[in-house]
Amino acid sequence: MSHLRRALQGSASNLARIGLSVLVALVLPPLLVHRMAPAEFSGWVLILQTTAYVNLLDLGLQTAIGKFVAQYDATGDRVASGRVLSTSFAILCASAFAGAMAIALVTWRVPQLFNQMPEALVGDLREGILVVGLSVVLALPFSAFLAAFTGLQKYGFPTSLALGSKLLSSAALVGVLLTQGGLVQLAWVMAISNIATAVGQFLGWRRLISKRVAFSLRLVTRQAAVSLVKYGSSLSIWTVSTLFVSGLDMVIVGHYDYKDTGYYGVATAATNFMLLVIAGLFGPLVPAVSSMQSNRTSDQLGEMVIRVTRYCALFLCLAGLPLIVGAYPILRLWVGVGYATRSALFLQVLVLGSAIRQLGHPYSLVVVATGKQHLAALAGIVEAAVNVCVSIYLVQRIGATGVAVGTLVGAFVSVGMHLTISMKFTSATISISRRDFALEGLLRPLLCVVPSMLLITKWTKSTTLPASPFWLTAWAVSTLAIAWLFGLTTQEKRSFGQVLCRFKYQAT
Repeated sequence: MSHLRRALQGSASNLARIGLSVLVALVLPPLLVHRMAPAEFSGWVLILQTTAYVNLLDLGLQTAIGKFVAQYDATGDRVASGRVLSTSFAILCASAFAGAMAIALVTWRVPQLFNQMPEALVGDLREGILVVGLSVVLALPFSAFLAAFTGLQKYGFPTSLALGSKLLSSAALVGVLLTQGGLVQLAWVMAISNIATAVGQFLGWRRLISKRVAFSLRLVTRQAAVSLVKYGSSLSIWTVSTLFVSGLDMVIVGHYDYKDTGYYGVATAATNFMLLVIAGLFGPLVPAVSSMQSNRTSDQLGEMVIRVTRYCALFLCLAGLPLIVGAYPILRLWVGVGYATRSALFLQVLVLGSAIRQLGHPYSLVVVATGKQHLAALAGIVEAAVNVCVSIYLVQRIGATGVAVGTLVGAFVSVGMHLTISMKFTSATISISRRDFALEGLLRPLLCVVPSMLLITKWTKSTTLPASPFWLTAWAVSTLAIAWLFGLTTQEKRSFGQVLCRFKYQAT
């Protein structure tokens, strides 16, 4: 099977998984916001966010496992793949212990971290963070088994497991909400789901891929640990940077502006729809590039980055512009007038900032796949520092909106750092013409933004429709037309047409 076909299969599997996640995310928040008081919903948002930090302790090992397993499987070295998996599991066990200590500390300091929250919620928030956090800790080492599937570019089982887990946990959460359950009951449902998923990951490895990727604690070696830590250490810098870029936003809002935490959480959830699809579409680049790296020159990898960046920018325009233009009506339909009124501005700024930041996502993935992430780490560090400093400064002056603005400012810094510094450092492995990257990868697809800029004069906020039907139709048609005419090359349009004809033929 070709590398392209495997990557496309990975994208399709990820999209199926993400599609269900989006469907669940569309259903759950309305139930949550209507059956929980704003302060209680804010507490639930903080439980999910603070416990999610434990996953950052994977130290980049999931990506490392996918990369090394892909390389060793290509050469048929099952023993080396087994060393990678087994050693990663052992390292993640140590990380999980550190995570347990961190969860205990956060649970203890809840009143100080979120001093604006109602005192009556402190006990429930503490128990929720402890229960969900420890379940994430227990599940962390088992994520290594799922990463092995990624390395083999076998996406069927991970997709099935994710879909099943999401459906069952969502049904249980809905049941709790319908029976008037609170934060503690919701937390226990999440904890049980996390542990069950971890068990499923191990059983799936043993049944499906244990013959290709072995696992035994006897395979744990110092040499494998050094290689993994060396590779993952640079990714850890990126991971920590990501924490400061977006992961701390909710905590900053919760500390300085608790009353807006739930509203900010709704805007973040809506923004994550777009980011989830981006991750699903382009995530398979890492194992695909890792397995074909030896057959590609630096110029070819550079051309690939420019081409995939153009696709990414085009998708960001088509997915992000409706969220910006129609922020209020979309939120109104989703979570009601009250939350829409308070969340619309957060959503617009977050979508814009996240879209700008994601313009560098394909480049970052190829950098990781080629093992040169240490050469591009400076961009993440500078972005994180700018993001946090701007967010903390502005949240004390204009509230939660300042945190969203911090994300936007950091996004511009990230793309600028990649263009001016990172691409220069990685040029020996990924040779990119920065002029072509800017013109072909960024500016060409971003022409889709022009109709939205022209729509501003007709745009009215906090209304059922952001503009008259005529102007909305003109905006949509012109945006799609520009995307087709300028976003795709002649060959790509021809290939796309052939695919559509094939589907039409099969349907008939």
